[in-house]
Amino acid sequence: MNESGFAPERVAAIRGLPLRRAIEFWDAFEAEARKAGNLAGAVRSLCLVDLFYLLVRACRREDMLHPWIYARVREVEARPDGMLDLWAREHYKSSIITFGLTVQDILKDQEITFGIFSHTRPIAKAFLRQIMRELESNIILHNAFPDVLWGKDIRAAPKWSEDDGVIVKRKSNPNEATIEAWGLVDGQPTSKHFRVLLYDDIVVAGSVTTPEMLAKTMTEMERSYNLGTTPGLRRMAGTRWHFNDAYRTILDRGTAQRREYPGTD
Repeated sequence: MNESGFAPERVAAIRGLPLRRAIEFWDAFEAEARKAGNLAGAVRSLCLVDLFYLLVRACRREDMLHPWIYARVREVEARPDGMLDLWAREHYKSSIITFGLTVQDILKDQEITFGIFSHTRPIAKAFLRQIMRELESNIILHNAFPDVLWGKDIRAAPKWSEDDGVIVKRKSNPNEATIEAWGLVDGQPTSKHFRVLLYDDIVVAGSVTTPEMLAKTMTEMERSYNLGTTPGLRRMAGTRWHFNDAYRTILDRGTAQRREYPGTD
């Protein structure tokens, strides 16, 4: 039995349900736990197993209640690592992968470390900022994960800023924060080894204007691989801006596997 009093296999089975039945499952699961006086335990169980629940209900992202987005979440859950997700803009790839999956992984294992890399550091900081705001303000997650999150007492965190990264409650003391944000072309860190290298928007409109810029992005991408661990995980998400950009090189070399959804069919 898990913390909410339900068999783990019952919670795990939710991934195989269609969207409407999944929501019905959430309602019934929460109702039973509320009746038993352990709603926080039910929320914890669902957040750890169901990324869509974490996003839509725990993080209140009701804008993601759509069958297409639901299908993409299940796809990412099934194959979260080693993929290059090339989706059109406003198709929720960053919400699912960079935001939601990162938060879920931290709730599962507070010892994990993430390096978020974008073309420039301000872009990466914007992704970190969104995660910071959620971990600071989400009372639902505070109640369900008091052993991981600082709650309102973020001043107790060893690090909690866009520049230095954020550190959740953890037992180990690695050189890396739980999450850090860096740019590929404007100053990568040294002496860091993140368990997950997360790349989002490494190619932007301004980086494909000349052959030199195209080459520089790929060169810095290759350098950043040294900031991972062995073994380590890589996740990549972005939108194509040029036929010969870094994403093409990544796919040609087999560094990651393509998962592509264009804006038009």
